[in-house]
Amino acid sequence: MDDAEELHRQRYGGPLVSPRTAKILVAVAGAVFVAIVIVVGLFVAREEVRYDVLAYDHLASDRIGVDFVVTMAPGTEATCRIQAMNEGRAQVGFVETTIPAQTERRTVHHVEISTQGEAVSAEVVGCTVG
Repeated sequence: MDDAEELHRQRYGGPLVSPRTAKILVAVAGAVFVAIVIVVGLFVAREEVRYDVLAYDHLASDRIGVDFVVTMAPGTEATCRIQAMNEGRAQVGFVETTIPAQTERRTVHHVEISTQGEAVSAEVVGCTVG
């Protein structure tokens, strides 16, 4: 160690951890990060039912039709909740429908929702298996 390094060490102190400890800490942090990414990936991949609104149609001032697609494993039954909303995004209609077991993975469905006012949009709130 030369004089400049010694002077620096006296003035500011030595490193908080040794270089070997720093390498071990970086390796542990990397392993934890990889484990978290794997767990999140498995959680997302495990999603049993996926859904999306394809279209909605205003049938009357108090009725709206909704077409939506459901993706789930063939032979699985699901329950989906769909809501109709007014211009202020307040719920004006709601329906819960059962999707019977299908032979295809991706299927399209249609529901009609009676509303308590004029609906301007609709969305699938969620679908659950069973």
